[in-house]
Amino acid sequence: MSPPDSKSTRLWAAIATDFRLARWHRRLALVAVVGWLAYEWGAGNETLTPWILAKVISVTHGAVVIPVTAAVGFAFTTLQQLVSGFTALIAFSIFDRTARAAWQRLRGQKETLPGEWSRLKPLGRCALVFGLGTTAVALIQITATGKVGVRRHSRVVVQSAALCGSIVGSIGAIAAAVAVLGRNVRALSGATEWIIRILGNPLFWVGLLLLGVTINFLRRREPPRAQA
Repeated sequence: MSPPDSKSTRLWAAIATDFRLARWHRRLALVAVVGWLAYEWGAGNETLTPWILAKVISVTHGAVVIPVTAAVGFAFTTLQQLVSGFTALIAFSIFDRTARAAWQRLRGQKETLPGEWSRLKPLGRCALVFGLGTTAVALIQITATGKVGVRRHSRVVVQSAALCGSIVGSIGAIAAAVAVLGRNVRALSGATEWIIRILGNPLFWVGLLLLGVTINFLRRREPPRAQA
């Protein structure tokens, strides 16, 4: 039985090999996509984005907080997903070894994986890009079609980035609406402001991130259970 982090080990080995064999300008693309993979497939995105939305809500008052939070959530998420998606398209088109190892790691995280973007239903598209980001969309698109290149898949990256931005913007608008309601109810206003201040504090999210990293580390150190 393979250890639980064997696919991660193979991914890092593939990245190290590609980095060693690549020229310096290609190494930049590899380093960039590794950063995006760690950010999107780890807890980075789930930490930074909620903090930004909470911060916007904490400093904005009145009903205007709803469209403002929605706009910030959409713009920030769409921009970052565009950058990560196109970075992934470039890197995975250049480094086949890293792309194959990343695909194996992605398959190890999910029992089933969706196919080409154009064949997915709306719910499947939402789940894919919201759960794994455009780095996964780019990787799955390249693997499912068997074709590499930025131009071939640029439309998919743009569509998925805009979709992810719309989802986050909608979530931000709902959270802002709840905050407006809480602020306008006298019995809830104090508690609402306290919760918003906590969520708007970066130390809260850094603490959650460190807690998640610690739990993940301890789980990996646990010996495999003996099968009956």
